[in-house]
Amino acid sequence: MEYLKEYGITENEIKELEDFYNENIIRFLKENEIFITEKLEYLQNEGYNIYPILKNNIKVFLEIIKEMEKKIGKMKKENFSKKEIQLVLENERLYDKIK
Repeated sequence: MEYLKEYGITENEIKELEDFYNENIIRFLKENEIFITEKLEYLQNEGYNIYPILKNNIKVFLEIIKEMEKKIGKMKKENFSKKEIQLVLENERLYDKIK
């Protein structure tokens, strides 16, 4: 999961993720670097803080990028502020409500 460092995630934060998530999630993060980096690139380019999203709402990284882009686009269209979108991205229950 060294690739996460390119997105501002520290070694300590990587260790926290490894302790926090079960081995299947960690294996997915390790084995699907391209799938994950696609979302990391998008979130970074949009100016979102990645680590809190990764730590609190792994679903963002498990779905296809088009779904994530659609949800963020909908929030923007509904005039959510960047901070509000960040909070939704960090909260699995709120994120799931965006259809």
